[in-house]
Amino acid sequence: MKQYYCGKLNINNLNENVELFGWIANKRKFKNQLFLDLRDSSGVVQLIFQNISDPNLTKESCLYIKGIVSKRIEANLELSSGEIEVIVSDYKILNQSKQIPFEINNKLNSANEDLRLEYRFLDLRQEKMLKNLQFRHKYFLALRNFFDKEGFIEVETPILSKSTPEGARDYLVPTRRKGKFFALPQSPQLYKQLLMASGVEKYFQIARVFRDEDLRKDRQPEFVQLDIEMSFANIEDIFSLCEKMWQETLSQFGYKIKTPFPRMNYFDAMQNYGTDKPDTRYEYLIKDFSKELKSKLDYKYIKCILFDKNISEHINKINEIFTKNAGEKLTILDSNNAQYLEYTKLLKIKNNNLTLLISSGKKEDDVLKSLGAIRTYLNEVFELSDPNQLNFLWIVNWPMFEWDDNTKMYVPAHHPFTQFDESTLKYLETNELDKVRAKSYDNVLNGFELASGSMRIFDPNVQKKMFDVLKLSEKEQKDKFGFFLKAFDYGLPPHCGIGFGLERLLMILTNSSSIRDVIAFPKNAKGLDLMSQSPSEVTEQQLSEYSLKIEK
Repeated sequence: MKQYYCGKLNINNLNENVELFGWIANKRKFKNQLFLDLRDSSGVVQLIFQNISDPNLTKESCLYIKGIVSKRIEANLELSSGEIEVIVSDYKILNQSKQIPFEINNKLNSANEDLRLEYRFLDLRQEKMLKNLQFRHKYFLALRNFFDKEGFIEVETPILSKSTPEGARDYLVPTRRKGKFFALPQSPQLYKQLLMASGVEKYFQIARVFRDEDLRKDRQPEFVQLDIEMSFANIEDIFSLCEKMWQETLSQFGYKIKTPFPRMNYFDAMQNYGTDKPDTRYEYLIKDFSKELKSKLDYKYIKCILFDKNISEHINKINEIFTKNAGEKLTILDSNNAQYLEYTKLLKIKNNNLTLLISSGKKEDDVLKSLGAIRTYLNEVFELSDPNQLNFLWIVNWPMFEWDDNTKMYVPAHHPFTQFDESTLKYLETNELDKVRAKSYDNVLNGFELASGSMRIFDPNVQKKMFDVLKLSEKEQKDKFGFFLKAFDYGLPPHCGIGFGLERLLMILTNSSSIRDVIAFPKNAKGLDLMSQSPSEVTEQQLSEYSLKIEK
């Protein structure tokens, strides 16, 4: 008698005596026969029990059976084992299941997501979820094989590290050294640059990173990043490597990726799409009507999306999104509005079936971003794009600095070790920081930022210019970055790199609605792990060991 995986049995095993292990996926009774679908990681197979009525054979119970493979009278061609069934001769319930909190089936069900996350070990039994994890494993393996072939080595960098400013809030880890904290890494940024100082030259890592920031469908507090760094390379080298990486690894899964990827200026992306991560699979670009509508709307910046579908059912949600994205004034007009003809005449629009979504305001960025968010929402509800199309894009010519309304000063748009575009260094002298450009680049796919990277500063004099702009004293530089800055004194080579959010890619490739569907044990939308009930309180003794006290 031979042991098999359920989904591997087929017509070639006819009349064999087999042993199977698995979970009861479904059950039904017909006359004196009990039909069970037994599931394991490979798939399902139908079992037939003769003259048995065992109340302990409940859904999701763990089961061992012996039986003989028989041909099904009516084949189920949707299953790899659909031509056969197993007549059970003996069985043992290894562990009986209580009544399950939600149905487990071949498709992701409509159960409340928080309930699914509370019972994640059951949720992962669903075929779609298991396939996501299997695909994740195979794709990561393809990436590792690619980089090995290209002469890169994977180096693990510390999880317990120093708190350094990198754009998001750190997760801090207290220690028994009073007042001293580790931080969980937002990225391996400084370590991978130190590996370039160490002569590694070609590094990659599938690294776990942590960011304490507001969550959304493509964000998690902890996630994995494909981290890459190269010495003696330039932007064209990194673009060529990444395009080859996507083309070769994705081809193993049936995708045909065209290279080279298009490149879009950051400022063009903002003007036309209202975002620095544009989805180019569909049109409805933003139009500038600041001059034409000046007489109607007394604002400096007036932008518009011309839409050709009925949005009446979505007005409330559109207004909510507009406000959430710092929009100042939204005007929505269609042919039912009295003013519609006046506006279309001013804009020289002859199509009377359009809806005008007009954003007006004093700040151009807010006007653009609010419309960009609406454009993204329209794609979600009207399915304007092809979900099977992959539009990769490079965003280039980034600003080096961005204005921070909270601190009332310019801060780095990326991290403070990003190389300046030399042609714009002159604007540092005239304090026109909005005109300074960075040698940085983002890789975008279907409206999601997959990666961000840059050429790195390796000249200590240039690095000093950056710290001067940030008004960092020598003491602050030493406190925050001292261990890294030593490398500038010992032959730090020119280098560049990039970091990819791999779970965002997996979310897109598996047509998942959330990044949570491609992570085994994710946090929910509020950042809570409902399965382990964490974060949780700790004892007073633990707090005392770390010299901490909870304020009431």
